[in-house]
Amino acid sequence: MLEIRELCKTYCPKRGVPVKAIDRVSLTLPDRGMVFLLGKSGSGKSTLLNLLGGLDRYDSGDILVKGMSTRAFRQVHFDSYRNTYVGFIFQEYNLLDEFTVGANIALAIELQGRRAENAEINEILREVDLVGYGNRRTNELSGGQKQRVAIARALVKRPEIIMADEPSGALDAATGRAVFETLKKLSAERLVLVVSHDREFAEIYGDRIIELADGRVIEDRTAEPPSEEDATSALTYTEEGIEIPADYELTEEDRLAINAYLKDRDGGRLKVGAAGKKRFRTTAETENEKREEHDLPANNPGKTNADGFRLIKSRLPMRSAFRIGASALGHKKVRLVFTVILSVVAFMLFGLSDTIASYDHVRTATNSIMDSGIRYASFAKTVKNYDYYSDGYKMTDEELAAVREETGLPLVAVYDTDENLSFFESYDTENEDIKALGSRLRASQFVSFAEITEDSMRQMDYELVAGRIPDGQKDEIAISDYIFETFRLGGYAAPDAEVPVTYEKITTYADMLGKTLVLGDTTYTITGVYDTAFDFDRYAILREDINDLPADDALSYFVMMSEFSYEINYGLAAVAYTGEGFLERYLEAHPHRPTIDRDLWFGSQMDNQWSLSAWFDTVTPYSEALPEDVVWLGEEKTVLAPGELIVPIENMNAWNSETGEGVWGSDTVKLLQESNLFMAEYYDHDANKTVAQEFRIVGYIPTNVGNVDEADKDEAFLLYCADEDISFLAEDYGLYAYAVAPMPESRADVERLVKYSVDESSDVRYELQNGVCYELSVVSELLAVLGDVFLWVGVGFALFAALLFSNFIGTSVAYKKQEIGILRAIGSRSNDVFRIFFSESFIIAMINFVISALGTALLAALINSGLREETGLLITILGFGARQIALLFLISVGVAFIASFLPVRRIAAKRPIDAIRDR
Repeated sequence: MLEIRELCKTYCPKRGVPVKAIDRVSLTLPDRGMVFLLGKSGSGKSTLLNLLGGLDRYDSGDILVKGMSTRAFRQVHFDSYRNTYVGFIFQEYNLLDEFTVGANIALAIELQGRRAENAEINEILREVDLVGYGNRRTNELSGGQKQRVAIARALVKRPEIIMADEPSGALDAATGRAVFETLKKLSAERLVLVVSHDREFAEIYGDRIIELADGRVIEDRTAEPPSEEDATSALTYTEEGIEIPADYELTEEDRLAINAYLKDRDGGRLKVGAAGKKRFRTTAETENEKREEHDLPANNPGKTNADGFRLIKSRLPMRSAFRIGASALGHKKVRLVFTVILSVVAFMLFGLSDTIASYDHVRTATNSIMDSGIRYASFAKTVKNYDYYSDGYKMTDEELAAVREETGLPLVAVYDTDENLSFFESYDTENEDIKALGSRLRASQFVSFAEITEDSMRQMDYELVAGRIPDGQKDEIAISDYIFETFRLGGYAAPDAEVPVTYEKITTYADMLGKTLVLGDTTYTITGVYDTAFDFDRYAILREDINDLPADDALSYFVMMSEFSYEINYGLAAVAYTGEGFLERYLEAHPHRPTIDRDLWFGSQMDNQWSLSAWFDTVTPYSEALPEDVVWLGEEKTVLAPGELIVPIENMNAWNSETGEGVWGSDTVKLLQESNLFMAEYYDHDANKTVAQEFRIVGYIPTNVGNVDEADKDEAFLLYCADEDISFLAEDYGLYAYAVAPMPESRADVERLVKYSVDESSDVRYELQNGVCYELSVVSELLAVLGDVFLWVGVGFALFAALLFSNFIGTSVAYKKQEIGILRAIGSRSNDVFRIFFSESFIIAMINFVISALGTALLAALINSGLREETGLLITILGFGARQIALLFLISVGVAFIASFLPVRRIAAKRPIDAIRDR
């Protein structure tokens, strides 16, 4: 059953010399019989028993159970091993005091996944002479009765091994003898391993005696079968003397036999001892032969091996966990009340913060848009990163079409360009009229380009007040009345005007027709002017210097500034209008190269310990002309297939994990030639997984970045790929910064757009962008900040309460440390221990939840009533409901879980024997 091979265990105290408790012990123990481990204090006998029972861990060597090696056992395997095969009997009994006798025994049954039947418990009690004791408390029993309960608890598991550590140490001689008689009976069908200091009992009851000293086996003896002489005579003759049974009366034959024995002795006095001891011989080496060894199955530790080895995982019933957990609540009543009060305060602050943050944005946004008379609906793409949506992303043609279909609006797309579209040199910036307009209101550049049609401008209700619509096949643009106003006040000068510059006065819309503006590297001719009904008067306060304004007007100034900024940057007032076909021509001259702005990793692990990796800034598809200076790694290509890349060699670097050698740039060419398989991957936070794709480097560009002009450096860091791979390599590869349509007139349609813009069912959404939405976002942020203040105060209280919880549970853990060790000894796992203390925390958490939910509801009602009376507000800012109740419940349970996990994790990491001995 049990085999020990070269077992070693050394204790290393924090101070002092390490002690070798077990020193290279090798033994093979029988499947049944009673084996005693003898030795003086400190000899290692108890340590050996603890190692064999999995209560302690050995340093080296091995213990085999039914041929199964325990070298790879984790603590959970040892727990299951004790639950399956071992019944422990301790000197201190180690019963659970809050359980009855029957419940102590039933617990061992339930840990094995069996139903504890009264009939089985009563049968076990009958075997240990405790019939009728099932409902008695353990503290009502005598020492001998407690030890018999411990035997019953061990026996009811039907173990193949019973391990007893000084089972008679706390008992009187007569009771101790009764315990050994019971163990002797049990040894007929199983192995009974006993640690004892009583040599007399060992020689009477033992089938084998193993004596240890200084961690080594100094003697290993096995009992011999009784001889014929022993069977016919009541007297036992040894070299030391004669052993006579107690209460035996000598016969005449005995007297003659004793006299004959004395004649054969050389001298000395006759020693008479108690009869009943056995004859022992040195255990033969063949009885310690090694058995066939099996390793623990890697993926199925519960699998049965050739010798029938199989583990049963324990599962402590929840009712038992609650019973043990609830019993500790009365241990520290004042601490418990203090913990509950502070926790309730913390949870109420959590509830209030959520009511502040949960106002109805859709309803408020709809009313604000209608009341403010916002005339345009502008949509910009945002992408969910972690738990919030980030802006700055561009829409593709497909996404633009999808937004058109989902909103039903005639959207005008605004292209996102990197060119500088400023024109401030074309008007007189020193003109007094333009200065009076103010630096914030005057236009100095176009936001971007937007292709328009007569139909799209009519739907926007923008009137062409001068000229014609631009021709998209020519470098022509139309401007808005907002742009026109800057030239009306500041005059106009042609790009090639002579110095000193003479500015032409602009009076009417028609005066701007035929004028040219240099935008980026192209000269454009103005062909028309559109009236967008831009309201300069609404933003009149922006003409002023904020430093000259009264303090009361400062808030109004900032509100108008933000609204104006959104109308300019997300509307059509500051856009250069172009005709159909313009964008296609523009992209030919100014290729759109998506930025690789996702956290993308490029690399290849090679067989020769080299790791090849790279970084890139921008990516371009093969639909553009491939560079002429490509060095091909194989046959030359005219187009790139999916999964093929051309890389700038200066971006490449490699590292050798064995030698620590690193190479960069052109020195990596040889490695590229040896292994051109490349892996690109990024972590998708929303899907919570890594997305990877294989690429093959088919060529590289031998550019020396140090010799490249500054204007051409982007080319040196450009990655070439197939069109099909753009979406993987570049997260943001769209063309359009935003799209604009006329705002619907009905409230229902406006509300539908607002709901669409804040819908979180997808990781990508298209949010409304205008001054009202921005100002509402400020209010939302204000409420969120206010909520965050409450939240962080609540977090502080919650952390403090969690510490109190942990301290309270930690006190319970310390209070029940021995019980935890007992549970572990009889086969429970650390999960079972956690279940006990989580039950205790859960009870407290439910008390907190009920009180805090009722308290938060009452407090919210009082605050709402006070705000209505004091400020005249007609809205209810705090709305306590199902959401807050669910939040409080989750927080309560979460704090209970954390508060239980931290202290239990420490105790669960202890060796069971340390918990039992309160170390």
